[in-house]
Amino acid sequence: MTQDSDDEQRGDGTRRRRGTRGGRGRGARAESETDRPVTNSNEPRIVGRRPGRPRAGTTPIATPAAPPAAVALPAPPSEQPQVPAVEAAPARRAPTRRAAAPATEAIPEGLVAALADQARAIDALRTEVKALADRVASGGRRARLGVFVDVPNLLYGAERGERLDMGKLLSYLCQDRELVRATAYAPVSDNPMEPVQQQRFVAPFVPYEYRIVTKPLKRFADGSIKGNFDVEMAVDMISMIDRLEVMAIVSGDADFARVVEEAQSRGVRVEVVAFAGSTSAEMRALADRYIEVGGILPLLH
Repeated sequence: MTQDSDDEQRGDGTRRRRGTRGGRGRGARAESETDRPVTNSNEPRIVGRRPGRPRAGTTPIATPAAPPAAVALPAPPSEQPQVPAVEAAPARRAPTRRAAAPATEAIPEGLVAALADQARAIDALRTEVKALADRVASGGRRARLGVFVDVPNLLYGAERGERLDMGKLLSYLCQDRELVRATAYAPVSDNPMEPVQQQRFVAPFVPYEYRIVTKPLKRFADGSIKGNFDVEMAVDMISMIDRLEVMAIVSGDADFARVVEEAQSRGVRVEVVAFAGSTSAEMRALADRYIEVGGILPLLH
């Protein structure tokens, strides 16, 4: 590049050098700075853009009005006057019409019978619950029982010659109780040819848990025979009173009335077991419990 192309001739005869990057050089920058009018640094300067002219056909923007006066704020809740609250009256409900009661229908006979059966079952269950409660109250221990059987009184008392299972009779008396001893007092024949175990008053007790006390029959001049065990039975019952809580006397003979009173005076419960035809009124009245053998025959066959 030549000197003529890089330098430009000024009008006053001086030259100005052009920059190599297409902009103005140092000489131009210096000239522009010297050409600017000198302003006073103390004069105020307005910073910002000058608003332009509004376009044709537009409405000029109105100048905002003066700020409104101060608005009074509500007082805090603590300074506001308290107004008593008014309870709203409860709404009244419209009266409802009661539907007419349906006519009573007849209860079927089958339902009545079923209800009666349920009532009986409930009564039986109540009795069992009471018995269980009594057992629990007594500590779960079973009462000690002693059974004393007057064999001639029992067998002669059978009105139609009923056959009794003495094992089932003992089981019936021992329900929920502890058997201490069961004794059967049976007279035997004086005939040596007849085995004792097969005799009429002994054979029914042999297979079961009875202690059998025998005594020969007494024969009288008129040919009658009798086997009386009143003394033996009374002595055994009195000797065992302190070891028993329940005493079952299988006899309705009034000769044992005094033994019954003695046992009861020592806190022993006495049960009298016999046929109605061979039971005295005195024994029936004294017993804590009377068991009529004829009423439990279905259980003893």
